[in-house]
Amino acid sequence: MDDSTAPAALEELARLIRQASQELDRAIATSLGESSVGRWHVLTAVAAGDGRSMSQLAEATLCTGASLTRLIDAMIADNLVLRRVDDTDRRRVLVFPTRRGQLAFESMTAALGASGLDRLAADRGRLTRSLTALIDNLHATTSARV
Repeated sequence: MDDSTAPAALEELARLIRQASQELDRAIATSLGESSVGRWHVLTAVAAGDGRSMSQLAEATLCTGASLTRLIDAMIADNLVLRRVDDTDRRRVLVFPTRRGQLAFESMTAALGASGLDRLAADRGRLTRSLTALIDNLHATTSARV
């Protein structure tokens, strides 16, 4: 690939990755009967019941601060999660699933299984390795410039 086609190829790659992500989110949301996958990501992150900080949830959901706070506030209003001050670090707040949130997560998991989308996960190995390598290369390229 010469230098004149590299920017166009990079734009196409970015667009295809964005489109694949949006289509996957749309398919998951449709299977869940939700308007977005945000609640599913949060419930997946807190399902173990050991509590997650807002920074851990931001990393797990890829939501930014204000959007994540609004999402968590809405989920608290719907009795899906609750906030508690961390016993070991009183400055930190942890998010836990409620019983209703745990049941919603189980229902979502069953709905995804029934939809057949979980079969995509069986084929994820090669794609995961390729995307991880892409992310690592992007990190290496941007950190080399700084």
